[in-house]
Amino acid sequence: MMPSFFTKIGIWERLLLAFSTIAAITVLSVLTALFLLESSSDIFATITEKNLPELAQVADVAETSGQIIAIAPNLASAPDEDTQKKIRADLDVLLRQFSAEVNLLGSTNPQLRREIDDLLVHLNDNLFSLQLVVADRLREERRLQKHMERLRWLYSDMLEEIEPLSQDLNYNFDADIDRIRGAVGQGEKNIAVARLRSNRMFKKIVDRIGSSGDLLVSLLLQASSAQTVAHVDNLAALASDTIASLRLNLEHFSEEASALTLHQVFSEVLSRAEGADGVFALKKRILANNLKGQEILTENTIIVGQLRSAIRKIVTRTQDEALSAAAVTKDKLEHARWAQLGLVFFSLIIASCVLWFYVRGSIVARLNALATSMQAIAGGDLKYAVPEAGDDEIGKMAGALRVFRDTAQEVEEANAQAIIDNAAVGLVIADPDGVIRFFNTMALSLFDSEPHEMIGQQLFSFVTEPERQAFSDACSLVFFSKDYSQVVALYCGVKRDGSEFPMEAVIRPVQQRAQRNLLITLHDVTEREEAQELLRKRVRQKTDHLSRINVKLRQEVRERRRVQDELVQAGKLAALGQLSAGIAHELNQPLSAIRYYLHNARLLIERGKLDLHQENIEKIDELSARMAGMINHLKKFARLPSNKLHPVDVVPVIEQSLALLKSRIKEDEIEIERRYDDAPHVISAEDIRLEQVLVNIIGNAIDAIGLQNDGERKIAVDVTDAEENVCIEIVDTGPGIPPEVKESIFDPFYTTKEVGKGLGLGLSISYNIVKDMRGEINAVNAENGGTKFVLSFQKAVG
Repeated sequence: MMPSFFTKIGIWERLLLAFSTIAAITVLSVLTALFLLESSSDIFATITEKNLPELAQVADVAETSGQIIAIAPNLASAPDEDTQKKIRADLDVLLRQFSAEVNLLGSTNPQLRREIDDLLVHLNDNLFSLQLVVADRLREERRLQKHMERLRWLYSDMLEEIEPLSQDLNYNFDADIDRIRGAVGQGEKNIAVARLRSNRMFKKIVDRIGSSGDLLVSLLLQASSAQTVAHVDNLAALASDTIASLRLNLEHFSEEASALTLHQVFSEVLSRAEGADGVFALKKRILANNLKGQEILTENTIIVGQLRSAIRKIVTRTQDEALSAAAVTKDKLEHARWAQLGLVFFSLIIASCVLWFYVRGSIVARLNALATSMQAIAGGDLKYAVPEAGDDEIGKMAGALRVFRDTAQEVEEANAQAIIDNAAVGLVIADPDGVIRFFNTMALSLFDSEPHEMIGQQLFSFVTEPERQAFSDACSLVFFSKDYSQVVALYCGVKRDGSEFPMEAVIRPVQQRAQRNLLITLHDVTEREEAQELLRKRVRQKTDHLSRINVKLRQEVRERRRVQDELVQAGKLAALGQLSAGIAHELNQPLSAIRYYLHNARLLIERGKLDLHQENIEKIDELSARMAGMINHLKKFARLPSNKLHPVDVVPVIEQSLALLKSRIKEDEIEIERRYDDAPHVISAEDIRLEQVLVNIIGNAIDAIGLQNDGERKIAVDVTDAEENVCIEIVDTGPGIPPEVKESIFDPFYTTKEVGKGLGLGLSISYNIVKDMRGEINAVNAENGGTKFVLSFQKAVG
């Protein structure tokens, strides 16, 4: 009866029945656990409503006591009364909060309760005592601060009194020495010597008074910042010796009216060093107050510790109650756990039986057999047997797979035959050893062979003897390697009559049923090879022609570069020619001065005044060095520049350019405004060529300003740094650039000057130089009139 029932129902109904049984056991297990946990809820409620809040209140008490311990030292170190009052107010709030939190604990032990109250009263009294000690310390510190402020003024007055006395005694020294030198008789000399000795003695006394005063003030300042009583006592002992020495030295000036103020200053200094209100006594009282405050803080810490100990007793009682409740709960949960484990174990046994005897034996085994058949058919084996699988869902899947296998086999055979018959290239299928198993009619036509001459033959025999091994290696590479899906190669084919022809072979692996073979596609490429050969011949001819043209172009570029370099050099020499009058004037000035100094030197030598003659020689040397520097600058500017770029600081180059144009600038009464600083602005350039560009642009600015008779006559030079570039701006107050000539100012031989005053090459040469140095040059009309040239260069790397 049972087997017939299971054969009539499907897989879904069987699995539903099995898992419903497992679910019923699981629900029973959960209900049992809920029943046992419900009985423990009263115990958890007691712990939650009573014990846990008490523990939370204990944590609040501990936090508040920690805050009291942390803030109390701040009261002892309060810098002023306002801070002291604020800290005391905070401590009062914490004490009230602490008392309220202790009351919330609700201890049932009266003795423990009295102990906590007594400790709170004692803690409050200690904090009040600490406040009084801090108030005394602050009063003493204010008095000490006033002493120190007054002491600084007294020290300044002391220096102002001692220094004039010392200067007067030094003057008396000089006067006594002059008297000794001018004394006529022995009596006058003895009087002068006695005065000298007396003044010397007073000078030593004044020096000792100054040294003793410095030392005493220093000791008082050290005492104000001392940290221990022993240190203050040591400083006071040293001060006592210094005061005794100071009083002894001051007695020598007791009759001197000029030292009256000095006596008053030292009298006030001594009053602030000695006595009960002196610096040393005040500092010792301050240190004593600090020590007393630390003792009170230590006692407060002990009191808070005792409070925590009393609170721990309350915590211990609460923990004992909570542990007792937890032990009862643990017993009940242990019973619940065992009941739960029993039901889970029973559920696992049922689930294991269902999985092993039904799911594995009746479902998974048949699905595995069906999956094996599917994998074989998907791999190309269309003759693989499909197992019988019954009348349920798996059996229906097996029947569908058999229909799919038979249909796929028929479609594959029909498609393969159609593709092979209609292929426009030769197709050959060979086994891994190269034996031909199949070919199409195009392959027969390609080799001009008969079917019986190809079937079963070695594929490699249809290429020339030297290429057979390479053909065999290519077939092995495709068949055995996973990295190559196909190989395309050119071989020389051999027809039946022995004639040869170029052919392209594409070798691919192909899966036929359960066997892996090689599919070779063959194509006659005779026409393609002939076309490629013709193309290679034409390419060689064109390449030779272009090579000859390239040689001529390089020669022309070198010639133009040589002409450009000559134009640049000519431009520099032309600029030097225009500056020759100013340069001659600059050289004539030091030459005239040298002649003048030589004439003076000759007269001084004749008169025997060699020391004055040395001064003239030094001036002649300075003028000669100035002339040599000017000539070296001209030589450097005139020499052929290098085309190699290197780091150049633009500021020195600008200054050298202005130096070359100095005479013209002075002659035309032009003001040079330098808007840059002396910081380095380093670019990638060549300094000689950059100087030539600046000389051309500034020279044009001078010419432009000279065209107008009134108005401002100024040239402004500015240097700015951008992220990757350095810009040089040159702005003049000339008439500016007319709009109609703006696009032509950089063209060769274009000039707006009169005939004979320019060739029009300066800006063209400058433009090419800037471009060679990978820079940019632009010219625009300035906002306030005149012309602005902007030169931009790349910053030097490194």
